[in-house]
Amino acid sequence: MANATKPVNHEWEDDAERYHRPRRPVEVRRRSSWKRVLVLAARVLLVVAALVAVAGTGFSVYQFATTSPIFRLAGFEAVEVIGATQVSPEVVRERFAADIGQSVFVIPLEARRESLNEIAWVEAATVQRLLPNRLRVSLRQRTPVAFVRQAASLWLVDGEGVLLPIPEGASYSFPVLAGLPEGLPLDTRRERVQIYLDFIADLGRGDKAYSRQLSEVDLSDTENLRASLGQADGVVWLIFGRDRYQEKFETFLQHRSLLEGSAEAVRSVDLRYRGQMVLNPEAPAESAKP
Repeated sequence: MANATKPVNHEWEDDAERYHRPRRPVEVRRRSSWKRVLVLAARVLLVVAALVAVAGTGFSVYQFATTSPIFRLAGFEAVEVIGATQVSPEVVRERFAADIGQSVFVIPLEARRESLNEIAWVEAATVQRLLPNRLRVSLRQRTPVAFVRQAASLWLVDGEGVLLPIPEGASYSFPVLAGLPEGLPLDTRRERVQIYLDFIADLGRGDKAYSRQLSEVDLSDTENLRASLGQADGVVWLIFGRDRYQEKFETFLQHRSLLEGSAEAVRSVDLRYRGQMVLNPEAPAESAKP
């Protein structure tokens, strides 16, 4: 039997060639790793060059600012002082003696500010640069509230208990505070001055000016405030305790004329008891007058 030859389907082979994937993979070109390294290195070099340029510029600016004559503090007249009423401007300017001839950019402003705060009358200070070559000092000074005796000297004291020297030629109208001995800690002095301020504030309620009649306020016993004022025949001490100051003082004023006409000299009046006064309470009990 003759072998039958199977016909070849060329059309099917053409379709296979047309639609089947290629037998050999196509090579994909990739950028070589050494090229990427070169690009990265170039970028790093550019950044470094930029930083060097900026640093060089900054150094040049610093050199110019710290050495140029344009920015040098020429003299004390280049230090402007604002708010110096009780402190001499010359005393303030002396704190900048080491800075004369220096660039304003190298002057340690914070150190100078702390130095100014050490001056007794200065409560707070600020220091500013005024370009090209000046400084401005602004002061907030302390406000005195009373006189204080320290040993043989008379001082002023502010609301924080800070002792202040009396400026030459200055004039004040304050009572003298007793009970603030020399060497008393600042915290204790501040507390006692606050008691005095509360006393003055209460006396002044309703725009009264009673505190102007006082010559001395004794804070030795903080629970029993005493104050003195002048009488025709001398000084009388008023004992207030720690409350109702204005009420008690007005009670004294209502009977003041009677006290001045008393046959016996009145040297102290105890006002601590509501509705009554005790005259000369330091005297023996049998001689004290209600």
